Amino acid sequence: MTVDDDLDIRRREAAAWFARLSQRRVSTDDVKAFSAWRRDPNNARAYERVESVWDSSRELAGDADISALTAEAVGRSRSARGRPSASGLLKPFAGLAAALIVVAAAGMWMVNRPLAYATDVGELRTIQLEDGSRLTLDTDTRVQVRLGASLRSVTLVRGQALFDVKGDPNRPFVVAAGDTRVTAIGTRFEVRRVGDGARVVLVEGRVKVGDQRAPRGDWTLKPGEQVVTTVDRPQVTPVDAARATSWTTGRLLFDGVPIRTAVAEVNRYSARKVELQAPSIAEIAVSGAFDAGDVDGFVAALEDLYPVAAERRPDGTVILSGASPPK
Repeated sequence: MTVDDDLDIRRREAAAWFARLSQRRVSTDDVKAFSAWRRDPNNARAYERVESVWDSSRELAGDADISALTAEAVGRSRSARGRPSASGLLKPFAGLAAALIVVAAAGMWMVNRPLAYATDVGELRTIQLEDGSRLTLDTDTRVQVRLGASLRSVTLVRGQALFDVKGDPNRPFVVAAGDTRVTAIGTRFEVRRVGDGARVVLVEGRVKVGDQRAPRGDWTLKPGEQVVTTVDRPQVTPVDAARATSWTTGRLLFDGVPIRTAVAEVNRYSARKVELQAPSIAEIAVSGAFDAGDVDGFVAALEDLYPVAAERRPDGTVILSGASPPK
């Protein structure tokens, strides 16, 4: 179950309790059951949220979409009278009770709808969130942000981002990247979306990383450590955090990486692409510092330092092949 799924369940239960307790007749058993349910602090916060949203969403009464949803809910509740419910909590509600859930849920959606931020290819962008946290988005990156009363969540849809999280022990900060979840209270870390998982690099503080595909796989990182959740058996390994996050300064640092890896990274920052034509040069180890997006500078360095030849085509594409040995 994802973080958002758990929140959704609690909110629905809270809305159901709110609707039930708003009826004219409330049994002693209902009160006892509600008290037991509310002992969970997360449930209590969800219920307080429903109360708050209901108060603020009365102004939605004239909204055509909300009115239609309310009418539909009332109709369903009337047709369901007398039928047993699959849940003892979520019994069919009549009239106003059903409308309470619909309007509260609609108001909650309006308050908690995610904010989306994105960058184009070659663009670097810093986002200051309302809670004091800061996000630095790498090239071609998209995130969705929700800042709730009990949880701050970010979904990394694609790309890579550096997170500077403002500490708040009452509101964990969770980053979702595919099946991977990264939880922090106050820290600095990088997350890169890789398929259905992620690479997580910790710069400062402490984070906990989990992955739905590995139920027993929870990894706690210390500064200078990383974990890649897409491999068969993820392991925490040391990493040069400054090198890994050099993109935040517009620089790409390579230290003995294969040319194929360096080319793939350079291509992320430019509309002009570099292609490897000769498999024989793909594994040549490359080291150096390059400006992100500077395709010409990168290719020129390869030609000067390695047995590589470049063909520059009219459309801007650069084809790399093995250089002929000197005669």
